[in-house]
Amino acid sequence: MRFDKRSRKIRVKKKKKKHSIKASSFLGYLAIGVLLLGLFYFVLYRGHEKQLRRIRQEKIQDDFDRICAAVILRFQDLGTYPSDEEGIAVLVKKGSQPSASGDPSGSSGTLERIPLDPWQNPYVYRGSERADGITLICWGADGMQGGAGEAADVIRQGCRSTALPLR
Repeated sequence: MRFDKRSRKIRVKKKKKKHSIKASSFLGYLAIGVLLLGLFYFVLYRGHEKQLRRIRQEKIQDDFDRICAAVILRFQDLGTYPSDEEGIAVLVKKGSQPSASGDPSGSSGTLERIPLDPWQNPYVYRGSERADGITLICWGADGMQGGAGEAADVIRQGCRSTALPLR
């Protein structure tokens, strides 16, 4: 309390509230927490993204291997490779059930179903008279020719087998 001589009144000095300091500290801690969570998420996401990219590339190469095996076994059976018009669809067994192991290639080397790339687009097949002239193409995430990163094209030129002569 304090007496003011001019106004002849007693003035009560108000105390500053300490909770304003606590509020600013809380906001500071909250900001640091959000920053750390964001950094943690970024690090985890980047690692996850690299792993997904590797898994997608492995799936594409595995599908190309299965298609090539089916193409080569068709050549052994019929003496010809599928044409551009026939494509991969001619390699699919009609009315067959998937094997118990889950492998999409059957025991005869033909495919149980047409494989799709990791983005659920069909692969492009370009036939040839020779196994080394066959081209398999995955157009990438965008499903169109060209692109970079996830949308980059993956192309395999030729299907080779050491057991079979190239015609």
